Amino acid sequence: MNSIFRCLLSHFALCLFSCSVLAQNESETEEIIVNQLLDESEVDAGLSDYAEALSQYLKRPLDLNKVTEADLNQLIFLSPFQVQQILLHREKAGPFISTLELQAIPSINLETLERLLRFVRVNENLLDGDGHWREILKEPSGSWMMTYSRGLQVPRGHEIADPTRSRYLGSPDRVINRIRWNARKKLKVSLNMKKDAGEPFSIKDRRMGFDYTSGSILINKLGPFDQIVVGDYLLQFGQGLSLWNGPVVGRSASVANIMQQGLGIRPHTGMMESKFMRGMAIRIKRKSFELSPFFSYNNLSASLNTQGKYPFVESINYSGLHRTPTEWKNRKRLDQMVYGLQVGYVNNIFKVGANLVNTQFSLPLKLNTKAHSRYRFEGQNLQNVSAYYQYNLYNMLLFGESAHSIGSGWAHNHGLIAALGRKFSASISYRNYAKDYHAFFAQSLQAQSHLSNEKAWSLSFAFQPNRKIEWMNSVDYVIFPRMKFRTKEASYSFLGRTQISYIWYKKGHLRLRYQYKFYQENYSATQKGAIAVADVARQQARLIFLYKLNNTIQIGHQMEVKEFHKSNLGKKHGFMAYQDLIWNKASWRMGGNLRLAYFNAESYESRLYAYERDVLYGFSFPSYFRKGFRAYFNQKLRPIKGIDIWLRYALTHYLGQTHIGSGLDQISGNKKSDIKLQIRYSW
Repeated sequence: MNSIFRCLLSHFALCLFSCSVLAQNESETEEIIVNQLLDESEVDAGLSDYAEALSQYLKRPLDLNKVTEADLNQLIFLSPFQVQQILLHREKAGPFISTLELQAIPSINLETLERLLRFVRVNENLLDGDGHWREILKEPSGSWMMTYSRGLQVPRGHEIADPTRSRYLGSPDRVINRIRWNARKKLKVSLNMKKDAGEPFSIKDRRMGFDYTSGSILINKLGPFDQIVVGDYLLQFGQGLSLWNGPVVGRSASVANIMQQGLGIRPHTGMMESKFMRGMAIRIKRKSFELSPFFSYNNLSASLNTQGKYPFVESINYSGLHRTPTEWKNRKRLDQMVYGLQVGYVNNIFKVGANLVNTQFSLPLKLNTKAHSRYRFEGQNLQNVSAYYQYNLYNMLLFGESAHSIGSGWAHNHGLIAALGRKFSASISYRNYAKDYHAFFAQSLQAQSHLSNEKAWSLSFAFQPNRKIEWMNSVDYVIFPRMKFRTKEASYSFLGRTQISYIWYKKGHLRLRYQYKFYQENYSATQKGAIAVADVARQQARLIFLYKLNNTIQIGHQMEVKEFHKSNLGKKHGFMAYQDLIWNKASWRMGGNLRLAYFNAESYESRLYAYERDVLYGFSFPSYFRKGFRAYFNQKLRPIKGIDIWLRYALTHYLGQTHIGSGLDQISGNKKSDIKLQIRYSW
């Protein structure tokens, strides 16, 4: 009896240990995504879609002997070239005997290997969804997660009581609910509900509930259908010139940052409140052919001009915020219907496809009301067509896409990635987006928020003398043929980056990055220049060090300097340094981290960004502006099996300031702090 009891007790402790490790690894998946970002200032709420997908593969890793290209593309830290080399190794060497065989693939360094080993296995019964529906539905899993946060200092917009003035209608509390229900990989159900700070739960005694509600049902392998999504979903095909919902991830400093990995149809499970599809999408696959029809009907927030006989849309608000009377008035004023079709052919070395997209609005759009937006879309109906390809030839990967908005311009993006032996790799791409190319769901390699009015060459080169050292370089030269936002004539820009990394396997890394960016923009209103536009140069150098002292404690350090120089304005500098302490005691079912930071940015243009560890799926990238100190503390607990709790407190102390922020967000004093509480129940 005692031996049985000890056996059960040991089994129970092992379960707790594995669950604690899983919770810690879930947080680490966010750091993997962060490393893929090109610019932390352009972070999108849709990143949680990717983090949640990676977390699912932590629970049910991919079998290297069964995995497909589409499966590996879900691991967004892998470049398309690395994906092809993994599949090629299996084809030439036969089935994997061990995951450690991945070390034999030249393009996979120690850092990538360490990440990849968490998500793959060999010859294990992973319950990947095969089997009868009755068996699958007997073993469902799911979770409910609530995240609450608020600033402890109340902004001015909450203190205004006059109903005739602009103000925040709701409380400063932010509440998010996530509900998940899964039956292996066959059936996945998700529901999200969110209220942002300042948004009301009720208007004039009329209960409105959560401002944003989103849900989806994903069914895999049902009869003739390879995939069915009902509800909110994302589409990602080709290089994103015509159809790409969600943020672009995978644009790190690597040579593969010029190419996007289209993930096809994906349920929308993140908190991005705009630019997603709402309706139904189906993927049908027959051998090497695939067909994906889709339909979407959504409501957008828009500012209308009603002064004339016929109203029209002046602007569309994609922020998802509905806090003030004006924002609430514009909520759901524009209907958008989207439908189309994707067709493709895929084999081991070749992929080709085409997209057809039709977008209709309930009211005509006139978004070209300013000089720089002269060629923006005007009308009520837009059709886009595009064709894309990908071809693997020995150690080279060719890719590209060309797109056309019917009745207006073209967009092209084509490139090549090559491995030049075991130590060298390089890439080159050319893109040309016409000034009158229009697409409402385009996200690709681009220098502006809108995919238009640019011609560019991008080149990258990497040298890896051994698995511990990697040196990467990239340049991006862009010409803007006509005026754009904040630049009243044709201009150009240049972005150069070099990064060297030293990697300790399963211990940490040391990384040094230097970046130089040159571009042109208008002089400020108080300045007069001899020429129409001013030259702007921005230099940044960043040193990152992360090291694991033992199985419990890690330390991290980052130091960054920035110089901003604009013609007739002089130089402005920014500096930031922080120290991290990270701990994870699996046997105690707890982990957390602490950061202390100092920053000094002389101007808004010289501000700096840094990734902060947050609650699960939090993704925090605050800007460091002015002069002061910042600290935050995170703690993760697992008091009992099935319950996870995250706690966070952050404080910024500005030196020499009497108030922080401006407008409705202005706070009195020189301190700004916030708290977060997250609770998850899993079954």
